[in-house]
Amino acid sequence: MLADFVLLNPAKCSIIINTEIQQVLRPIFAAIKNVNIMVKIRTRSQVTPKSLYDSVKERIKATGIPTHSRRRVDYELLSRCRQAWLNKEDARITRDRVLGYVFRDQWGDVIQYKNGRISERKYIQTKGNVPLQNNIMISIQNSVVGLYTKQAGEPNCFAVRKDGQQLSDMMSATIQACWQKTKMLDGLKNTFEDFIDGGIAVARETYEERDGRKDAWTDFYNPNYVFWEAGSDVRMTDLRLIGVLHDVAPGKLYNKFCNKEYGWSIKEINDVFGINTDEHRYLRSSSIQQNNQDSLDYITFDAPSDPSLCRLIEVWSKETKTRYQCHDPLARNADEVEYRVEIEDIWHVKEQNNERISQYKQYGIPEEEWALIEYELKEDEFWYFTYMAPDGTVLAEGETPYEFGSHPFTIKLYPYVNAEIHPFMGNIIDQQRYINRLIIMHDMAARSAAKGLTIFPIESIPHGYTKKDIAEELTEYDGLLFFQTNKMNPNLRPEIITSGAVQLGTQELLQMELNLARDITNVSGALQGKSPTAGTSAARYAQETQNATTSLASLMQDFTSFMESIAHKKCMMIKQYYQKGRMVVNKDKTGLIEYDNMSVRDVDFEITIKESASTASFRTYINDTALELLNMQAINVKQYLSIVNLPFADELLQLIEKDEAQQAAMQQLAAQGANMQQVNNAQQILQ
Repeated sequence: MLADFVLLNPAKCSIIINTEIQQVLRPIFAAIKNVNIMVKIRTRSQVTPKSLYDSVKERIKATGIPTHSRRRVDYELLSRCRQAWLNKEDARITRDRVLGYVFRDQWGDVIQYKNGRISERKYIQTKGNVPLQNNIMISIQNSVVGLYTKQAGEPNCFAVRKDGQQLSDMMSATIQACWQKTKMLDGLKNTFEDFIDGGIAVARETYEERDGRKDAWTDFYNPNYVFWEAGSDVRMTDLRLIGVLHDVAPGKLYNKFCNKEYGWSIKEINDVFGINTDEHRYLRSSSIQQNNQDSLDYITFDAPSDPSLCRLIEVWSKETKTRYQCHDPLARNADEVEYRVEIEDIWHVKEQNNERISQYKQYGIPEEEWALIEYELKEDEFWYFTYMAPDGTVLAEGETPYEFGSHPFTIKLYPYVNAEIHPFMGNIIDQQRYINRLIIMHDMAARSAAKGLTIFPIESIPHGYTKKDIAEELTEYDGLLFFQTNKMNPNLRPEIITSGAVQLGTQELLQMELNLARDITNVSGALQGKSPTAGTSAARYAQETQNATTSLASLMQDFTSFMESIAHKKCMMIKQYYQKGRMVVNKDKTGLIEYDNMSVRDVDFEITIKESASTASFRTYINDTALELLNMQAINVKQYLSIVNLPFADELLQLIEKDEAQQAAMQQLAAQGANMQQVNNAQQILQ
């Protein structure tokens, strides 16, 4: 019978005993307030062995290192991360090639030449030619980035409930204030520029203190340092693993891991990363040039390009574990209806059911009306974070600390058709290469043409002159040469031959390639802001601009979806970490409101990206609309000045309000029976 004693929770001293000794021990434990006696009723499911699976524990067992070891190495996860990073090599090479054509050397492609490999630039130079280039790709990119910048928006929140207008306004104002204070527009603009060059955009949300301020920050990462495992779903709902390679200074490692939360010491961190403080003192300045520090030639999985930094691997993986899926029909909040608990914590659920059963029996409620918590075993998927050193040493790990239950990354791939990445700017590389070839061909033809070739007959050389003298005299400025014509051949005289370059049709071909580049990217002259040709009406020019914008709608929509995903996770971060009493600027930017975390904690929000009120086009639209309403006498002057965004609007509004206050004061004096002399004196005092 003693074998039936099971200690469930030593902190509360809850004990399950069998029915045979219940009556004997009840008087003994009755005096102990913290002891809770329950009857254990064995069922078939409790005595039947189950296959309980935990992917994290299985991986730990595979390493052969005890779980209580201070320094655990996860070789399996490290190998998985390395392979995921290697699998993205083609995408990194494609992105680097596009960046080379947009910003660097357009003759940098490597070709086979004489049992070796050299760049196209060196090949052209070996042939005695100059590798000229005319970069049209940067002009097209600037036009597309400019179009995005003009349409840059801010997130707006909509509470999914009937009476949610006030909550929607408060949450919209809060996330927009965070959006502006964390300089999201700058980060998104640069990320969009990288997005059209490489087809990959990656961001990570975090809540931490930076520059003395705790807030929800968004970090945008270089795709060369990011790796992931996923299928072909463009929404990335089938993501299984995602991580990033961090290159951090030793001090940042100490700050993150040498604390009570993770328990590492500085000496242990130095041993794991091989940090020699004397050596790192001399390696604080990198020898790599600024434009080369993120080059593929210097990036590896195991070591940073800068020797003064340390490589830290952050990875989030989707793991599987057997848990109980619970359904509570009496839950007050929607989030509490369905929840999951660990196997060792299911006794809490059983206690609640026992309490409900005793109450139902006390009031005589039939068993079919009992609202009990239902639970069943289920293979639960959850996100698990791990920080590792390059050798696989686990520095920190655990389940996701975020209430939204997922990883903090947001990733967008373009266009991701058939699980392939094809950057937008990569579509016109062939046109750019052919344009450069045509320029070189035209330059070669121009240099090979005869320019001022002088033919001087030997019979016409004057007496006393040598060939060298004739050559020097002909090239002298204002040179003068006398000679006597041949009587037998009077037409024999010096002749200067000048021939034009051979017409190869380069101008027509060049114009054709330029038109092809515009057709492929849909970036026309109207979108670039070029002046229209003579005879082009304003309506047609505006229509051409609108058509070009429509053609780029797919690209813009993909990045807008990326922004909405970032804003959704930022909203979840704000709900979890912002405290009550935080003051934010209201939605209309006219005052301050107090953020109330409790009122929005259990509210779901839909996020949309709308045009920001800070953009020039949006301000112009507001000013024009307000002026029309003023002309229609739908609003007065005060309302007009409070709406428009003009440099003198606030000052003029204050003058009008001051004049109205003076008029009201004089009317009050007149109403009280004051004579005109007193009214005039009061008016002079107010002025």
